[in-house]
Amino acid sequence: MKKSATFASNIRANVLLSCGAVVLLAAAPMASAVAKDLYVSTTGSDSNPGTQAAPVKTIARADALASAGTIIHVAAGTYRVSAPSLDNAGIKTSKSGTATARIKFVSDVKWGAKIIVSGTGITWDSRGSYVDIDGFDISGSGRHGILAAGANLTMTNNFVHDLTISGGCNGSGGAAIDTYGPVGGVVIDRNVVRNIGASMIGRCNTVQGIYIANANNVVTNNLVSGVAMAGIQQWHGATASTIVNNTVFHTKDGILLGQGDAGTTTGSANNYVANNVVYDNTTYGIVELGKMAGNNRYVNNLVAKSGTSMRVAGSVSGTISSDPLFVAYQANGTGNYRLSSSSPAIDRGTSTSAPRVDLMLVARPRGAAIDIGAYEF
Repeated sequence: MKKSATFASNIRANVLLSCGAVVLLAAAPMASAVAKDLYVSTTGSDSNPGTQAAPVKTIARADALASAGTIIHVAAGTYRVSAPSLDNAGIKTSKSGTATARIKFVSDVKWGAKIIVSGTGITWDSRGSYVDIDGFDISGSGRHGILAAGANLTMTNNFVHDLTISGGCNGSGGAAIDTYGPVGGVVIDRNVVRNIGASMIGRCNTVQGIYIANANNVVTNNLVSGVAMAGIQQWHGATASTIVNNTVFHTKDGILLGQGDAGTTTGSANNYVANNVVYDNTTYGIVELGKMAGNNRYVNNLVAKSGTSMRVAGSVSGTISSDPLFVAYQANGTGNYRLSSSSPAIDRGTSTSAPRVDLMLVARPRGAAIDIGAYEF
């Protein structure tokens, strides 16, 4: 089901009005909402009430106890989950918050709560709406990191990495973070995505980094690398995407827009792709494939060392074709991808739909104008 253009405009406005991402604006409940706290720890028990003194052991149990306005604090530690087949999820959450009382899953130490999945399925299947997932480290043998299957979700500050895509390249696909379902409206901001089916780069077209499969999603400030197919891809019925200030490198295709397969409508339209660094990708930097429609704009992107830099029919302006001059580029994702002082990406971005902070919460702009990529110099 396709949302209105007004909804998409509101999402983009929220990116500008927040302290860097919609999550900080939308996640704040109104004064009338009563927030509740639940606690998860590797030393807890699911027979406990979920208090700080008596935490539960699993995220799924905390979800069962949650209601609108609940903040679920997950302590640092290793949480091993099993997803033996594609239809299974190691963690499945289904409770929904509201627009003014969201449910929040928070790793109390950023990347301290480490979720390691075994099997071939989904690490975390998030089915509720108005839910935030913030600060988790996700890895393992599965095909999917976080499946954002609800509406109006936010996925922020997560490190999704080294998913080995057990079972190899097939029609079951795979992704670090993907949106799914009829609604969309998901914000994917300030995540690091690394090595998703990395052994299959250039040899598998079904494994993506950030995968958008519905309408009105916002993808900002992400650092994406080492992905078998596309660093950021939209497909199925995806349309009206805002993809701004990301850094994508060492994938087959950097950013891919299109519609195809189940959910395809009249074509992907009203997409806005701006201020992205797209570097060192095998086949394409930015490409349109499948079914496209009108009003697709590509503004002030830096695209270099990427096979064919751009193959799009939409409106293109302000493209930079120079090396971004990172502080210390490493293709394997272990380098320093901030901009050096001589980078051509400094002060070359557009302010339209640009987030107010960068991947590390540095305010934008720091100079004369917004910088291009996930980091502000």
